[in-house]
Amino acid sequence: MPDRFQSHRHALAARVGPNGIAIVPAATETIRNGDVTHEFRQDSDFSYLTGFHEPEAVAVLVPGHPDGDYHLFVRPRDRDQEIWNGSRAGVDGARERFQADKAYDVGQIDSALTGLLLGREIIHYRVGNAALDSRVVGLVGKARNYHARTGKTMPWTISDLAPLLADLRLRKSPSEIESLRAACELSAEGHREAIRFARPGLYEYQVQAAMEYVWREGGSRRNGYPSIVASGVNACILHYVENDREIEDGDLVLIDAACEIDYFSSDITRTFPVNGRFTAPQRAIYEIVLAAQRASIAAAQPGATIRTPHEASIRIITEGLVEFGLLPLGVDDSIAMNHYREFFMHGTSHWLGLDVHDAGTYRVEGKPRVLETAMSFTVEPGVYIDQREEIEVPRLEYDLDEWLERTLVEGPSARKELDKLKEEAEKLRHPIPEEFRGIGVRIEDDILINEDGHENLSRLVPTDIDDIEALAKEQSWLMRV
Repeated sequence: MPDRFQSHRHALAARVGPNGIAIVPAATETIRNGDVTHEFRQDSDFSYLTGFHEPEAVAVLVPGHPDGDYHLFVRPRDRDQEIWNGSRAGVDGARERFQADKAYDVGQIDSALTGLLLGREIIHYRVGNAALDSRVVGLVGKARNYHARTGKTMPWTISDLAPLLADLRLRKSPSEIESLRAACELSAEGHREAIRFARPGLYEYQVQAAMEYVWREGGSRRNGYPSIVASGVNACILHYVENDREIEDGDLVLIDAACEIDYFSSDITRTFPVNGRFTAPQRAIYEIVLAAQRASIAAAQPGATIRTPHEASIRIITEGLVEFGLLPLGVDDSIAMNHYREFFMHGTSHWLGLDVHDAGTYRVEGKPRVLETAMSFTVEPGVYIDQREEIEVPRLEYDLDEWLERTLVEGPSARKELDKLKEEAEKLRHPIPEEFRGIGVRIEDDILINEDGHENLSRLVPTDIDDIEALAKEQSWLMRV
């Protein structure tokens, strides 16, 4: 897909401008144990600009340079290394296959970059690459000395590149949307098979294997993130990844997992009864979360904000928790005092794209970011009731968001006042009904904002209770082969 990457480079070059230079390093290989490396996965920013998937490379954008805007430093061809570790594109391949205007052996980077910096005022670079940080900083020092001797323009400033790239990545192109849609559809098929395949007596990792087999067979080389397959009370651990418990009859199973296509990741969560039938308490909690999710998805419209779905979820989940006796006070007080966070402690949405928690800020000029066409994100409310017999919450009328705004403006004085109020607040102890203990439910879909409102990219996995129960009773495709 060379046109995609070329378009990304042109967009970044326009923001860097003729007075700037952007330096973007590839990911490096990391040791797993002994002389074995972890599976290599390219840095998302580097992949976004180049489509080049080898380690130890560096991309440089120099808008308006006589040799072209796009310069790529790569590992050279090396017969001995390629026998052991696979072929390399090399300098010629960087030009011919990856459209570099000029390509170099990465060992030449110090001398070549010095020349590329000539006439530039700002280096756009994200500090954090141990192999390159010292080199870039050293080049700035050399540039100052060169400027002092010759009077020619050289960079005096290093500016963080991350905000420029994050803003570009936030809005997906038509071809990127197709990749994201493909990742969601294949991820959905894996979830459907996992729901069919799961049964009492299996271990969580066996259900994980069935799901991930569908992804590998369907053309995905890797997961978007480590799969969560959490049965029983494990579903109350938000980032549970051990996946080693034997699933018991009567358990709910929460699966939060997805695959990548073209480096784009889906992010889907479903919760289902392993025996095909929700108990009454499980159904009650599931219905709360499902109502919250449906309201949150409906609220995902152009012109709304990234926080709008969360606000919808907070209200509906709190109403349900109060109705079933899980919170000590009424709905408005429980929201104002954040009591709902005892059971719903995370946000409802995050950006989705090349990273499962994709690049992009959530606030602009202190306010939640407005949703625009071609933005993609998750909607994932949840309720997690661990095995505590009771909760202890403060009886204190404050709103956390209001205090967050105050602490940003007033600083330490506001934080000190809030801490004092918390310490002095009356504590309310409230019992948790036994029938709800150990129930964890999350439902997550991937949403794309479009001109008509939104598209649910992961809708192929059912969320309706009757449909979930029916799917759980279907025969597994893997069991038939």
